[in-house]
Amino acid sequence: MSALPVSSISAAKAIPMEVLVKGKIDARRRYESSTYTRMITPAADAYSRPATVEIRSKGKLGEVGEEVSVVCKLGGYSRKPYRVTDKDTGETAMVTPVDMTLDAVE
Repeated sequence: MSALPVSSISAAKAIPMEVLVKGKIDARRRYESSTYTRMITPAADAYSRPATVEIRSKGKLGEVGEEVSVVCKLGGYSRKPYRVTDKDTGETAMVTPVDMTLDAVE
């Protein structure tokens, strides 16, 4: 799958850092004052896996098993870097994991 050129994306319609997530609620949990809803999105085709995402919100987004659409604010953060070694060449490199977050726009 190739990426779309930036010129083909309509900047007038796009809202920076917001995404629409459609899927079925798989599970829900509360932690402190937030609700975390795990959703399974439809697979792209019959031979690929559906994506699973977790959305943080102030209230519940729906019931388990329900299909919903949620506008989310995209965010993320870097974790602590660590060193990895290539088994074939012995070369070492630093890897910095990045975690993506989704917060419901309420």
